[in-house]
Amino acid sequence: MKHRTTRFQRQRRYPMSVAEAWRLLADTDHLNRSIGLPPIEFRTLEDPLLRGAEAKAFGVVPVRWKEFPFEWVRERRYVVRREFETGPMSCVEVGIELTPEGAGVTVTSFADFTSTNLAGRVLWRLGKAPVTGLLDFCDEYLNRKAIGKADPVPTPEQRVPVDAARLEQMLARLSRYPVQTELIAPLRERIVDGSDDQLVRVRPFALADAWRADRLEVLRLLLYATRSGLFELRWELMCPNCRVPKQEVGTLTELPLQFHCEICGISYGANFDESVELRFTVHPAVRAATDHVYCIGGPLRMPHIAAQQYLRAHEQRDLIITPTEPLHLRTVGSTSHLNIAPGPPDGRVGSVMVTYADGGWIAPHSRLRADTLELPRGTALSLRNQTGGPTLAVLEDATWTKDATTAAQVTTLQEFRDLFSSEVLAPGQQHAIRHIALVFSDLKGSTRLYEGIGDAAAYSRVNRHFDFIRHAVIRFDGSIVKTLGDGVMCAFQQLDDALEAALGMQEQVAAWCLEQEIDPPLILKLGVHAGPVIAMTANDRLDYFGRTVNVAARLGDQSRGGDVVLLREVLDLASNPVTAARPKLMREPFTCRLRGLDSERQLVRLTVVPVTAAPDSATPQRARKSPSAPPATRAFPVGER
Repeated sequence: MKHRTTRFQRQRRYPMSVAEAWRLLADTDHLNRSIGLPPIEFRTLEDPLLRGAEAKAFGVVPVRWKEFPFEWVRERRYVVRREFETGPMSCVEVGIELTPEGAGVTVTSFADFTSTNLAGRVLWRLGKAPVTGLLDFCDEYLNRKAIGKADPVPTPEQRVPVDAARLEQMLARLSRYPVQTELIAPLRERIVDGSDDQLVRVRPFALADAWRADRLEVLRLLLYATRSGLFELRWELMCPNCRVPKQEVGTLTELPLQFHCEICGISYGANFDESVELRFTVHPAVRAATDHVYCIGGPLRMPHIAAQQYLRAHEQRDLIITPTEPLHLRTVGSTSHLNIAPGPPDGRVGSVMVTYADGGWIAPHSRLRADTLELPRGTALSLRNQTGGPTLAVLEDATWTKDATTAAQVTTLQEFRDLFSSEVLAPGQQHAIRHIALVFSDLKGSTRLYEGIGDAAAYSRVNRHFDFIRHAVIRFDGSIVKTLGDGVMCAFQQLDDALEAALGMQEQVAAWCLEQEIDPPLILKLGVHAGPVIAMTANDRLDYFGRTVNVAARLGDQSRGGDVVLLREVLDLASNPVTAARPKLMREPFTCRLRGLDSERQLVRLTVVPVTAAPDSATPQRARKSPSAPPATRAFPVGER
């Protein structure tokens, strides 16, 4: 009997943006569990691009199938193909399409059923529920949003019992910590009413975006919630190539030196910038959340991928893409990629073909600019698989995702170091951090201070000045790594923050000394530097070593006091607003050979005008800034120290 394909399709228009609809519907694991589909057990197959899957239809009937990779174009459509091993249906393809309409969007939900016999032509109707359930899911989302739910995404009706008494006790403890109190209510709601996937491996920045809250404030909330006993820390080891979790550990001490990605076939070191990500799971004493899987390959599982296409042998497929930022085109399982950058429109060019052969993508030489394919805006990108087997092509953001809370970032936060001082690396382990900003401080004339006023009085002033530095560092999301005699080594994730903190210290130290009745006022020597470091445990704390640390310390040595010294090349990397906000900032370039370096370097001495009022009244504490999400790239289909 000839196989017959039947399409069941429904569509509705909704008053939401395409981007909002995509965030809602591309989280297919949460969507499937919320509309009542069963959990799935996956297994590996000989073909690494496919997975074997099994579920129980209606909770009792076992169904086995071969699942192909999801295909999608961000904020436009996705589809997944499932080929069944037995039964009246040979395969089904389900997916959505999003069509912008004015200020709204039309959501089309569809399923294509291919039957193998007469029974299949009748039984396909049993598969209509997911199509209509998806649209009902959108309706419920808008209803929850209309009544003011902090987290309007619908959740399954079935709930796991929560220890209410313990929950309220832990929330009361949390409220006594320095967190934004308005975030406690949505956190409680999520613990009580959220689905298990919303409470396992929680990404704080993604949660903040869902709540429309400040990212760092939500991170702080979860850190203190963990200290209160509501959550537990989890460290996910992320493949830096395909950017999905490969291993999980409970503490930094358990981090392996290397881990393996079976898809890419490569072993990687646990790089703090990209490979180690902090997540949070609800404490089982509060709520026992299961880790069942309802979908393994949906688009939001890999939000950095703008488009993914499964190309069979010698297949060619056209895409119209409008990248606003650089993209990488690669195939899953390979680390080589083709750079693609947006170019000006060119009406003479209808499409640009790139071919996959011999393990890489080949672009026309006439369109290459310094090994980058310049794609004219509005031009079709034609993907052709020249090989004799299938391949999975992905167009991914060139920049690393900013949705992740990396170990490099969180370990530079003072509150993390204070709350989780036991989170250190195993003895002898070293892990790379590609970028960190450091501030080295020292007191000018501290020896004369001790000789002039005595040890006790001098020690009191020095000890109080550590608190001054600590508050200045925390204000700009940094941390104190260690004290070095009368000096301090401070760490920040961003250079701008380090420079702002250092300049702020020089602006405020005289006024702070006046407030503290310290006369004569203390004089700070400050050096700022940024670059790669090695993280390791020293003296029972997480510490940083390497050339960047050494240079930062030497820059501090070049300070005369009352100034900030850094390399000119590093100052050029800082944002203009950091210095532009201080019109009276003095810049003094000079050349110096730093101790331990082979050649002379170009340095800059920055001197600010100190304020005379008390610190709190002179300069208000800045609002915490949230790490921004990466810019969206839309693509639309045509068919030592």
